[in-house]
Amino acid sequence: MSRFFTGSARATAIGPLTWKTWLGIVLVPVIVALGLAWAFWSPEDNHGAAKAAVVNDDEPVTVNGQLIPLGRELAGNLVHGEDSAYTWVLTDAEDAKEGISDGTYSAVVTIPRDFSAQATSTSGKPLDAKQAIMRVETSQRTGLVDPVASREVANATLAALNRQIVETYVDNLYVGFSSIHQQLVQAADGSDQLVVGLRQLSDGTGKLAAGAGELAGGAGKLSGAAGQLADGARELANGTGQLATGSGQLSSGLTQAEKDTAQLPRLTRELADGAQQVANGNKQLSDKISPLADKVLRIIDALPSAGDSARKFAELAQRCDQDTKFCADLKAASEKLTADAAILDGKRAEIRDAVVQTKKAVQDLSAGSQKVADGNKQLADKSKELAGGIGTAADGARKLDAGVKAADSGARRLADGSGQLAGGATTLSTGAGELATGARSAADGAERAESGASELAKGLNEGRGKVPDYTQAERDHLKQVAATPAIADTAGSGSFGEGAVALILVLALWGCALATYQVIRAVPPSVLTTREPSWRIILAAAVPGATLAVLTALILTGVFWAFLGLSFGKAVTLLVVLVLAAGTFTVVNQALVAIFKRPGRFAALAILVLTVGASLVSTVPGFFGTVLGILPTNGALVALWSLLTGTDGLTSGIVQLVVWLGIGTLAMILVTDRRRSLPGRELRLPLRGM
Repeated sequence: MSRFFTGSARATAIGPLTWKTWLGIVLVPVIVALGLAWAFWSPEDNHGAAKAAVVNDDEPVTVNGQLIPLGRELAGNLVHGEDSAYTWVLTDAEDAKEGISDGTYSAVVTIPRDFSAQATSTSGKPLDAKQAIMRVETSQRTGLVDPVASREVANATLAALNRQIVETYVDNLYVGFSSIHQQLVQAADGSDQLVVGLRQLSDGTGKLAAGAGELAGGAGKLSGAAGQLADGARELANGTGQLATGSGQLSSGLTQAEKDTAQLPRLTRELADGAQQVANGNKQLSDKISPLADKVLRIIDALPSAGDSARKFAELAQRCDQDTKFCADLKAASEKLTADAAILDGKRAEIRDAVVQTKKAVQDLSAGSQKVADGNKQLADKSKELAGGIGTAADGARKLDAGVKAADSGARRLADGSGQLAGGATTLSTGAGELATGARSAADGAERAESGASELAKGLNEGRGKVPDYTQAERDHLKQVAATPAIADTAGSGSFGEGAVALILVLALWGCALATYQVIRAVPPSVLTTREPSWRIILAAAVPGATLAVLTALILTGVFWAFLGLSFGKAVTLLVVLVLAAGTFTVVNQALVAIFKRPGRFAALAILVLTVGASLVSTVPGFFGTVLGILPTNGALVALWSLLTGTDGLTSGIVQLVVWLGIGTLAMILVTDRRRSLPGRELRLPLRGM
């Protein structure tokens, strides 16, 4: 292989190039590429080298009877998290301060004392709510990316805690929706039952109004009949008063006759005449009072029973089951009416008994007085026999007087009771009328209430369909979506390690090409003296660099085939891309040094810096991104990135490399042709003696 390097000459030193020089040029990019790839392949994984501290000063709070230690949960998530590149340690403030000062800890997360209180402040007054603050402090003695990485880990953990808090809050909202829905369902069912009850109340109050109207009519009739009964009873009392006067006179006369038996013959005739007159008077009184008593009895018997009406009213009152106060008042009125009706029926029975007794007494009086008259007549006829019967007649007269007085007293009580009956019937009629009016008003109110309840039931039935009711599974799904409504889909974007390998391979190949023409000349020094054609000179100058490029590409392909675990097809494609990139970089570096000499090496170094600056992160100044697109390294970056991540761009990257390979080759042809001629001013010989 040494024959490929026989035409090479050192660029900056004296002495031949040995195999050690060539081996060093090849091994340096391989070692650099493999070392950097190993270091940056998975920086997000925990290799046990980076430590970070957590200081938890938080004091738990109690919300709605539940202890909420958010600081403890956040610290636990950091310390026990499995997807962090850092080993998190729970410590105190003093140890954390010392550790971050001497570099023991790459970062320190401090959870303040009021973290839980501020995080849960939304449960209090709205304007007093505050955001909880977590402080992240990074060490000045750690890697460049450690501050950003540690903050990202802490922020991601805090975001997970925030998401958990929001999920709990949203879950409570959905539970509230379900509770409202259930309450609306219960309210709608209750309103439907209320409509049915009010409809029944309306029907019942209508029937009550009708019954009260009938009761008022019957009470009116009862009042009229009781008035007529009172008038008849007063006339009866007047007649019995006269009868009492006559019976008293009769008793006195018989008593006196008993005393005056000596005058019996003379007096018996007078007695017979007087007795006949009394008998006639009693007959007239009986003829007058008996029809009147029969009429009064018919009137009393024709009167409706107040007890029956009161029982009907009580039955209506017992069926009332809606408005509690109204039903209670209705039952109280029913009980009072029942008591008054019992009194009225009792008074009516007493009056009827008094009328019957009065009629019987008058009839007995008429019959007795007639017997007295007959006896007196017989006495007159048989005056001698009269003396013996005078005592009997006197006793009968005295009994008659007592009976007449009793009849007179009963007649007067009948008159008083009839007046009270008439007054009570009038009061009953008035009360029944007021009850009928109130019942009709209640019926109207019940109808309006039924209409309102129907509207309420309709509104509640419509409203419960608009308030959602979530199951446990639905709440679990919705609270996750609501707490994190948007997420980033990074599928297909590749990993940091793959992108780093692409950049490292480009840097290694470019560094190899740059180092090659730091050691050997870009254009052979014999270009002016050799008689070989230009193409041979160009080929001879390109062979060492191309050989190094191919060897480096082969070694890198073998190393990263195993390191990345590529398939055979991808390994072959990687070899093609690396060989093409190595050749292109070699030709471009050779052309830069050949054209610009030492400044060309600085230009190659500038290309290396621009490639690194523009490829690490997109937030560099816009100049880097603009320049990267026209650099010869861009094609290799695009092709390798596409190959390693499986994205588009492999063909365009190869095309860019081919274009730059052509540009470098053309530049070398032109510069070699120009170097084979020497300008005239360089041919002048110095003048001697001048």
